[in-house]
Amino acid sequence: MPLSCPPDGWTRSAWAPPRRRRRPGRGPLPGRTAVGRAAEADEVAVTSDAVTAHAGALGGGAGVVLAAGTGAVTVGIGEDGTFARVDGWGPWLGDEGSGAWIGRAGLRAALRSHDGRGPATALTAAAAERYGDLDRLPATVGHSANPARLTAAFAPLVAGAAADGDAVATEIMRDAAAALAEAVVAAARRAGGTHPLPVAVTGGLTGIGAPLMDPFADLLHASGLPLRVTPALGDPLHGARLLALDSAGPHEPLVIRVHRTTAPPP
Repeated sequence: MPLSCPPDGWTRSAWAPPRRRRRPGRGPLPGRTAVGRAAEADEVAVTSDAVTAHAGALGGGAGVVLAAGTGAVTVGIGEDGTFARVDGWGPWLGDEGSGAWIGRAGLRAALRSHDGRGPATALTAAAAERYGDLDRLPATVGHSANPARLTAAFAPLVAGAAADGDAVATEIMRDAAAALAEAVVAAARRAGGTHPLPVAVTGGLTGIGAPLMDPFADLLHASGLPLRVTPALGDPLHGARLLALDSAGPHEPLVIRVHRTTAPPP
């Protein structure tokens, strides 16, 4: 049973989100049993992992958080608790600009060059060195237990080729930066309108360096929105702690709190 009906001995906070508000995240909220098992707590706060990750990265404040690794998802939360989630649709339908997206684009470029359909690129030799015979590359990827992770492993090689001046790799990195910047701008517009918002970038893709992050920052600046890129302050666990202790922040409309009304069992 969802938390719209608290378990026996608990009451729901008056400021919890109304029923019409769509909870950010994809799974059902924990029910009566999960809350009942809370370790003798007088209050339990429940929200999605996207919200705790956002709170951790921005110290509990409003703004936009881009999580970019194998996949990519952007979450914006405004001062009034407005929630915007952009992309994160998985490797087949979305995650544009992610590690898997970059790696897949790099491997496609390598195969096009291998066929003679595309321009020469250092990615062809890089793909052959990492994955072996390019004629067997589709089978290598298709038979992998995790194709997205396998292709994402090629993303640093694409970035490296771009840093060395490879034109094909450079174009891929710029396209990835454009996709990520577009997601951030969309989330910022939906969550904050034209108000200044900090932007934190988290995930393994942040270590890929200048070939991605420089055009990404340039595109955010060119968007015309008052966005300020800032280092992530913490992780989702930090965010969960912040939300548990502070009910006055912009995330509060996205948090469901239930309070114990009877003494816990001995």
